Amino acid sequence: MIASGRDIVGTVLAGGAVTVAWAHAAGLDWPLVDSARTTAGIVYVLGVAACAGGSADSFESDPQAKRWYHRVGGLLSIVATAALVWTLVTGATAPVILLASVVAVKWLFATVRHLATAAPAPATAT
Repeated sequence: MIASGRDIVGTVLAGGAVTVAWAHAAGLDWPLVDSARTTAGIVYVLGVAACAGGSADSFESDPQAKRWYHRVGGLLSIVATAALVWTLVTGATAPVILLASVVAVKWLFATVRHLATAAPAPATAT
């Protein structure tokens, strides 16, 4: 298991992103969530922070290798950015929900991988 305290930070940030999007979609009278554009910006920033804060790249046995989960995460990042642009252009709520969903999926994907991946063996002196 390579999960660490960084995963807790990522969980809080991803949960915040989903909560802000939910508040906007539900029409709650919270500060900064009355506009889809502002909400999308907040969700995007929280999502990026969750990805950066919860990253486990230091546990990779070969940091140069691009594994399948890096490619899936990259593809989801492209979808998130497209949802942000869509929201900024149209001001619609649907892409905000898509953006929050992508943040939640990326969080779930990374957390499960961190919980299921065995920690690398400690280095031994030769």
